[in-house]
Order: sequence, then structure tokens, then C-alpha cells
Amino acid sequence: MDEMTSQELNQFLEAIAELIELKATTPQEAAEIVRGKKIKA
Repeated sequence: MDEMTSQELNQFLEAIAELIELKATTPQEAAEIVRGKKIKA
């Protein structure tokens, strides 16, 4: 299956949010974290 369920997407987004809270100190760092977690569509 190539598609994420809503629950999986929510978990993925929450994991990214937690990384941003822990590691990002600037908007640029937050953007780098998000871009680094992109998945192939």
C-alpha cells in the first residue's frame, strides 16, 4: 500500500513537530527539519 492513512499522517506530523520543538531554534532550522523528512509521493 502506497498511501498513508489519516492516523499514520497525524503520527508522522506529530513526530516532525516534536523534532522541531526539540532541535530548531530558528525558522530556518525548522524548515530544514521538515524538508529532511519529506517522503516520496
